[in-house]
This record gives sequence, C-alpha cells and structure tokens, in this order.
Amino acid sequence: MNSRRVCITILALLSVTMLFALVSHPAVAAAGKTETTNGQKPIISTLPPEEVGQQANRLLMQINAAVETGQQYDNALANASAEDSLVLHLQLYKLRVQVMHDVNELADTLLELEKNGPQIDLRKEVEGVFTRITPVLWHHINRYRNKIDVARAGRAEVNAEKRAALEYKVEKYSGRLDVFYTLGLDHIVKMQELGMRIEEARKDFIRMLNDRTAELTGRIDLALARITELDKQNNTTPDDAGIISRLASADRSLKTNITSLEVILGLMDSLELDTSAPRARLVTLTNDISAGILDTSVAMNIARRTTAGAVTWLFEKGPGYLIKLIILMVILLAFVFATRVVRVGLEKALSSSNVNLSRLARRMLVSTVSNMVMVLGILVILSQLGISLGPLLAGLGVAGFIVGFALQDSLSNFAAGVMILLYRPYDVGDFVDVGGVLGTVDKMSLVSTSLLTIDNQLYIVPNSKIWGDVIKNVTAQKQRRVDMVFGISYSDDIPLAESVLEDILKSHKKVLDYPEPMVKLHTLNSSSMDFVVRPWVKVDDYWDVYWDVTRTVKLRFDEEQISIPFPQGDVHLYHENSPEKT
Repeated sequence: MNSRRVCITILALLSVTMLFALVSHPAVAAAGKTETTNGQKPIISTLPPEEVGQQANRLLMQINAAVETGQQYDNALANASAEDSLVLHLQLYKLRVQVMHDVNELADTLLELEKNGPQIDLRKEVEGVFTRITPVLWHHINRYRNKIDVARAGRAEVNAEKRAALEYKVEKYSGRLDVFYTLGLDHIVKMQELGMRIEEARKDFIRMLNDRTAELTGRIDLALARITELDKQNNTTPDDAGIISRLASADRSLKTNITSLEVILGLMDSLELDTSAPRARLVTLTNDISAGILDTSVAMNIARRTTAGAVTWLFEKGPGYLIKLIILMVILLAFVFATRVVRVGLEKALSSSNVNLSRLARRMLVSTVSNMVMVLGILVILSQLGISLGPLLAGLGVAGFIVGFALQDSLSNFAAGVMILLYRPYDVGDFVDVGGVLGTVDKMSLVSTSLLTIDNQLYIVPNSKIWGDVIKNVTAQKQRRVDMVFGISYSDDIPLAESVLEDILKSHKKVLDYPEPMVKLHTLNSSSMDFVVRPWVKVDDYWDVYWDVTRTVKLRFDEEQISIPFPQGDVHLYHENSPEKT
C-alpha cells in the first residue's frame, strides 16, 4: 500500500509541475510536457480515500482537475477574442495561485507521512518539484512588473478615458504581483520546512523585494510630486477637466503604490529584514505617521522583533546599565538619608541653641537647607548620567529670570514673607487678626500664611496683604487683661456692689494676683452706674474667665438684691392749646 501511495503521489507531483509550467511561460511548459502514445497529456487517476487517505485523495482530484482545466485554457487562448483573452488570463492567474497552494499542501502531506517513517522517493520528487517551481515564480514576478511598466508608459499619450483604463490595469497587475510576492515567501518558507537549501532562493527573493521597495518608494515620491503640481494647476484653472483627470489618476496611483509597499514591507518583516529606512521614507513622503503600513500582522511582527531586540540588548548592555542604575539608586538613597539627618540635626541644633528664632523661621530654615541637600543630590545624579550641569544651570537661571519677571506678585509675596520671618510679628499657633481674617496661624511659607478660624475654616492669606496692613497678634503676650463693664441702678449701694465684684475676682482660680485686678466705678450713665472690671489672666484662660465672671456677677447681684437696670428715659409732653396759667 505504501509503494502504491508513493507512486500515486509522484505522478501527482509530476503533473503539478507540468501544469504549472504549462500556465507559466513557453520555455518551462515545453520542458515539462510528457505525452502518451495517443499524444494526450496524462490525466491522474484518483483512488478511493480508504487506500490513499482523505487528504491525498482530495489533492489528487484537485490536481487532476487543474491539469484538465489548464489544457483547456491553453488551447482556447490561441483563437480567443480580446474580451475572452482577458477572462482566460484571469482564470489562468487563479489556477496558478491554486496550484501553488496545492503544492504547499502536498508538501505538508509529505511531512505528515514522515512522522510515521522516512519517505525517500517521495521526498526526492517533492524537492525536485519545489526546485523547478522557484524560477517559474521569479518569472511571473518579473512578467507582471513588465506589464505594469508597459501600462504606466502608455498613460502619458492617451486621453482621460484611456488613462483611467490603464490606471485600472496597473492597479490590477499590481494586486496580482503582490500575490505572487506573497506566494514567493510561502514557497521559501515551505522549502525551509522541508529542510531544503534556500540560500540561493532567499537571496534572489530578497533582491527582488529590495528592488520592488526602491521602485515603490520612487513611485510614491513621483506621485506626490505630480499631485502637488496638479493641485497648483487646478487652483489656477479649476475647471480644466484634463487636470482633474490627471489628478485623480495620480491619486489612484499613489494609493496603489502605498498598498503594494504595505505588502512588500510586511514580507520583509517576515524575513526579519530591516524596514526602518523605507518606513521612515514613506512617512516623510506622505506626512502620515500611520500611512496604512502598520496592519495587525506587521505590527505583531514588529513587536516580536522589538522583543527579540530588547532581549539581546538586555544581555549585551543590560549588566552595565544595571550597575549604573544601582549606583544611582545608592546615591539617591544616600542623599535622602543625608536630607533626613540634616533636617533632624538642624531642628535639634536650633531648639537647643540660644538663637532667638520663631517656629516659622525654624521651619523655613530647616526646609530650605534640607531641600538644598536634595537638590545637590539630584545634580550629582544628573552628572552621573552624563548631563552637563553648566548649560543646565545657565538655562535655569534664564528661566528663573523670565519666571520672576512674569510672577511679580508672587515675588512681592516672597519679599513680604521674608520680612515676616525677620521681624516675627506672629508665630505658628498665635491667634491673630491679619488681612481681615481672625484665626490661629496654622502654617506659613514665603508666599502665604494659612489661618484656621474659630469655626475651623482654613484661610490662605498672601503675605503681601499681611505685611502691608495692620497685624494684630492676640496671643503674642503670656498674659492678657479681660475688660468687662457691669451697671447697677442709682438706688443700689455702690460699696456693696464694689465689694461683690472684688470678691468674685478674688475667688476665681484663673484670675492672676499680679497684676492686680481692678474694679472701679467708671461712668454715670443716664440709666445706670457702670463699673469697669479688669482682671488679668493667662492668654489661654481669657474666655473661661470672661464667661465665668459674667455669669457669677448676675447670680451674686440677684443674691445681694443689686439690680442691673434697663435703659430708661424721661418723656415730657407739651400741649400747644393748653390754657394759660393764672
């Protein structure tokens, strides 16, 4: 059974070779013809699938049909009309493509059979078929390129209608040429899978790809130049039908060449050839970064090549860069550590020294020094990366001058912040009234001051508004006087009221003994006699004393029956028509 299968397959291969030569060119066809005793070309007899397998049976039937169809097309071409000739050429083109697919599939069948054992005779015939098909493929590629050149050459000497027909022919032949280039790559790949020597075929194919790439790049350049020139002419004479026709033809030619270049570059990528130069050239010519050249398959191939290149780079240069990266990380960590050490050390030094600095000034000094250490570290890292620091610092200086000129208001805030730090009108935690805002100083920078109001709202006040206005620091001193006024009726006992108020102050734990509190009859108002009550307290106890004393005064006055009068007034009524006194 194996010997019969080999014989059948060999006959199929010989017939495929004969058919492909028949539909290719006369020289190859003549070399491949074999005739029987009755002068007819041999037809392969198919066998049942149970003898040769489903796959081989299907291939044999397709090859048999291709032989018969190719003979019919070849015979019909001799006496065919122009229209019929076009149809027959199209059918022959499709037949050639199908034959190539069948040959490749037959090679796959061979590889599958060899999994069960060597197929010496069959392999010899398959390799022979592939060797004979190679020059036929190159012949068809060159033939279609010649057809395209002939069609292009005829466009300059015909009218608009014929020019459009020739442009269609160029597009048609270019599409078929692209198919044969693709078949050429498939052919070489299949030869490689069979273990055949492909050096010569690969070399020839790469040369043809490079020639085609150079040609298409030049064609695209020429088409763009024509489109530019025709656009100028069309702007001058917009109603010229000839210019419009040539412009449409140039645009169609441009699209055709770009499409073909996509195919060629994709094939070159599959062969792992460098396509960066033609791709860059295409982008330069079309001013389109996509330019339709990155379809899915090409993108995947580029990604694969990029990954392989990245791996190679990692093995070759990765260790050196890794060492540099480690050094940079060590330098960075060292300066981060140094920054923290400087910050902590400077804070302790300022806290233990006799230098009279506010907390704002200490914070600003510590922050500035630590940031300078970190900036120094960044400069060292940049120098390790090979960046020249001179031009960089000069550029930063120029940029700083420009930014400073543009941000004059910010500079005024900065100057005000420096003055606040020097003269220390307030510190963090002080309760102040600045810039129309009453609150506690939360934090400060050289540009602004953050205040928290009594109801816990955050206000950020520019330093220029603070320094240019009145600054009221409520908590700047350790002690503060509480000013209160209490009134009694004119009928009440003044000494009694005075003794009650003094007793209230003396009995309160948060009222300071020194300075001594003061209780004095201050004003004789229209409705009351007013006492000023002025105890001294610590700043933090101000409101506690104020609220406690006010409440206690009311309670004690009620106990001692001392009234707190309401505002009163005398009303005098005069009647104009009242009788005169006698």
